[in-house]
Amino acid sequence: MAKTNQKQFLVFALAVILIGGFSLPLGVYELGTAVNTHSGIGFFAFPLKGSSGSSSLTPTTYPAYIPIQIWKAYEYTSNGNYNSSYGKGEVIAIIDAYGSPTIVNDVNYFDNYFGLPKINLTVVQPFGKVSKNGGWALETSLDVEWAHAMAPGASIVLIETPSASNTYLINDAVNYAINVTHANVISMSWGEAESYLTSTQLAQYDSVFHYAASHGVILVAASGDNGANDSTSSPTVDYPSADPNVVGAGGTTLILKDLSSTTASYSNEYAWNSSGGGISSYFPEPSYQANAGISLSGRGVPDVSYDANPNTGVWVYDTTPYQGIDGWGEVGGTSAAAPQWAAIFADAQSIHGSANINGQNVHNLLYSIYSSSSYSSAFHDITVGYNGWYYAGPGYDEVTGIGSPIVYELINLL
Repeated sequence: MAKTNQKQFLVFALAVILIGGFSLPLGVYELGTAVNTHSGIGFFAFPLKGSSGSSSLTPTTYPAYIPIQIWKAYEYTSNGNYNSSYGKGEVIAIIDAYGSPTIVNDVNYFDNYFGLPKINLTVVQPFGKVSKNGGWALETSLDVEWAHAMAPGASIVLIETPSASNTYLINDAVNYAINVTHANVISMSWGEAESYLTSTQLAQYDSVFHYAASHGVILVAASGDNGANDSTSSPTVDYPSADPNVVGAGGTTLILKDLSSTTASYSNEYAWNSSGGGISSYFPEPSYQANAGISLSGRGVPDVSYDANPNTGVWVYDTTPYQGIDGWGEVGGTSAAAPQWAAIFADAQSIHGSANINGQNVHNLLYSIYSSSSYSSAFHDITVGYNGWYYAGPGYDEVTGIGSPIVYELINLL
């Protein structure tokens, strides 16, 4: 896994976790061996050849996926052609602690390299000046570049917070996204084990997300990258993806046909064994799951899924060094799933309008499709895989939710 075509490359399973009220970059794994771990999701890093700490990689169609391959694999359009107007008129807010001091140049380079339209990006630091953090910078590059790649016409507002505390990420940044940026969709590629939070904290954060959803904002969060245990000693779900007002995005391993070609197409998909998922111990099963014929003892997570395995990861360009490395790298994790699902919702809104799909009805729409005869035309049902406690299987499961998207059919149904 450390070499492809005799070339060593970098693979990150990227996400963050809130520990004791603060989000931190997660543990680093080199050649599959843990060298520095925290509770929670992990980076998977493989040595990379280069000079002065810069990546020597050139993004091709292999080993990582490029935007047009993901676009075609998940059938964003019926003919596979790129549509630069997808997302036009919509605003996606991306919330990241610390952000990246190089994000503007990095995403412009990413766009130019892959022939994408220039991004309409606004970077704000509404709560004070931020410091540099290499792990969060890589997270930021992933979030911004791939939300833009899948919703090229959308405006993106990057909200950078001066620390990774719950107060900043949830209380302040989510409310800022709603009331100041007027975002239609919010992407959150971070979280913490629900079991680490008190009922008082969960109730308070839930009130923020309930307010957002009731004002029409679609919230999307990564379900976590450490399987069912989420770095704890027993199964637990990741928050905020477990909040019933949030769309939880789980992870898969996406296999393409002709993966070395820009015309690569969908071949198969399996549950990623590190995909976070399970059943909430705090939130009861919401009506949108119960009404779809899913019987659970609590809120089931995730709702949907997307390619996340770092070994089937995507190209990301980031020149803020992380672990002494910068440039091009292959990145995975449910951190990749969340911004791309946020993009899908922005695409749907740009076509149908936010009156027809919004934070108040998005779960009902998704689960009504799941329980309808149109399910197989809009979703890939992921039936193989395991996250350490739960197995993927026909229909809903606590590893991949209701499945990964067939985007143009899903948008038509939404």
